[in-house]
Amino acid sequence: MLNFKHTLKPGFVYLAVTTLIFFIQLAWYIHGSPVTAAMDAAGWVFFLTSCLSHGACLALILWLVLCLPLSMARLPRLGGWLMCGGAAIVSVLLFLNMQVYDIYRFHINGFVLNLVFGGGGSEIFTFDTALYIREAFLLAIFIAIAAGAWIASMKFSRICTTKFVWTAIAVMLGSTLWAHGYHIYAAFMQKSSVLKSQRLIPYYFPTTANSLMADLGYIPPQGNVFDDTPSTASGEVNYPLHPIVAEKPQQQPNILLILIDSWSRRALDPETMPNAYRYARENVLYDNHFSCSNGTRGSVFGIYFSVPAYYWDLFESSKVNPVFIDTMLESGYTCQVYPGATLVGPPFFRVVFRKIPNLNISTPGNTAWDRDRAITDNFIRDLPKYVASGKPFFSMVFYDLPHSFEITPEQLRFQPSWTFADYTKLNNDLDPTGFFNLYRNTCYETDKMLGDILAALDREGCADNTVVIVTGDHAQEFNENRKNYWSHGGNFSRWQIQVPLIVHVPGAEGGIVRTHRTTHYDIVPTLMQTFLGVKNPIDDYSAGHLLTDTVSRDWHVVGSELNYGFIVEGDTILEKTPSGGLEVTDAALNPVDGYRVDAAAFRSAMTRLNRFMK
Repeated sequence: MLNFKHTLKPGFVYLAVTTLIFFIQLAWYIHGSPVTAAMDAAGWVFFLTSCLSHGACLALILWLVLCLPLSMARLPRLGGWLMCGGAAIVSVLLFLNMQVYDIYRFHINGFVLNLVFGGGGSEIFTFDTALYIREAFLLAIFIAIAAGAWIASMKFSRICTTKFVWTAIAVMLGSTLWAHGYHIYAAFMQKSSVLKSQRLIPYYFPTTANSLMADLGYIPPQGNVFDDTPSTASGEVNYPLHPIVAEKPQQQPNILLILIDSWSRRALDPETMPNAYRYARENVLYDNHFSCSNGTRGSVFGIYFSVPAYYWDLFESSKVNPVFIDTMLESGYTCQVYPGATLVGPPFFRVVFRKIPNLNISTPGNTAWDRDRAITDNFIRDLPKYVASGKPFFSMVFYDLPHSFEITPEQLRFQPSWTFADYTKLNNDLDPTGFFNLYRNTCYETDKMLGDILAALDREGCADNTVVIVTGDHAQEFNENRKNYWSHGGNFSRWQIQVPLIVHVPGAEGGIVRTHRTTHYDIVPTLMQTFLGVKNPIDDYSAGHLLTDTVSRDWHVVGSELNYGFIVEGDTILEKTPSGGLEVTDAALNPVDGYRVDAAAFRSAMTRLNRFMK
């Protein structure tokens, strides 16, 4: 039987000491950070317990892998020295990561590793002699600290009691339970100090349970019903770069955004969507248009803020509003949203639309078709009121049917068709015809509702004074790349992010097809500069360009903070995975081996991406 005192106790004591070392390093991440201005007592307790919890997890991994097996094999000293080496390496990585985070506001990931080991690091990081000497000196310090801690742990283990062991376990376990438990509450209640500080800790993913909190009767903050003051005191956000300056135009057009969830370019044909197809031929079709994400959350955020959803967490915790909506409200627009799916999940109601008075958060209905029919009728019902008010209006009608596939057998126009989306049948060898025809049938039903709205605009005399934009939040893949992808949210190929964009501008020439690359980031600056009288440079508030601008959209940012990517030349996809790795594929999702990130282009892209952070 193993003698705990002589075999396992030294390693465990070193685990506790290593946890303390990692805790100090992680807690130091907040030093000099603008996040400190947003911290309150609860935020500090959460941050410090999170650092302790995360440090304990890192130390526990080292102990389980390097120390415990050898200790059980009666080689505790060897296991301890191996763990000592591992702790020194982790300490160095935590220090280097802090340097990277200070520069780029992200933690070390595949992009950084590709640059450093791919030969481009010298264009990003200054690897001069002084730096090598400093880093070597720091490495020696971390090794000395780790070795000294191991020697001290061996000596201390001879006199420490069982009470110390259980106390250490209680502290580490208690901090973990508290940090994750409090984050469940704080994330639901949108406590800025917690949401901001947790982002500082590298690859730390505290628990959330928003649905459970709602089921328990907790009520989340809902825009201006609670605190509507932007939390800019933290100094983290620099959006817009300068205050918006706008001259109110004499003629203010109405603006109508019709957004179709999961709208594939393949569905825009005269049989599947005759009304949309006719409207595209009569107006301007941007036929090489890309979304800013492969999911609804990032796409809607990107449309309205005109910056990547990489900023979602930061903007949400800072209560930042889209300058597009702010500008319309200040210009006297009546704003309203007609959602086929609820605006609670994702929480668009408090992130994107929080300043819109009397916001429609959800629409009653038993099925997606019922709700989409309801939002169509609701908009058509409200249209005469908007006209009678004499004020310009902005409305978004957001259809959900092509995303949900909920239609009746009587609506299956295109055959052969599945009657519902049976995902258990999907595999790489499946003939997609039946599934795709089900999708076409949902698009046909949506197109009929779109036709009703366009007819109502004509009937109410609004067509000649309304800018109409019809597009999708993202696309829907049906295994076009033959990689067994059948939906969205799985990759950043064009089959999941290319969507139609139809733009109607009153009095403008129609029947035009634009083939240069455009993106969702371009929609807001086009509306702001052309119709809202905004004088600021587009870079002040947007990652986009004017839709008519044919400038390259290389290094187009897609995705979210955790999983994002860049679309570069030839539609090569550089994807930062949630685990931090870098995956490089061509436009058809075939791996690109040996790819080397262009260091200068990457630095330029990251500078542009991060310019709304201080």
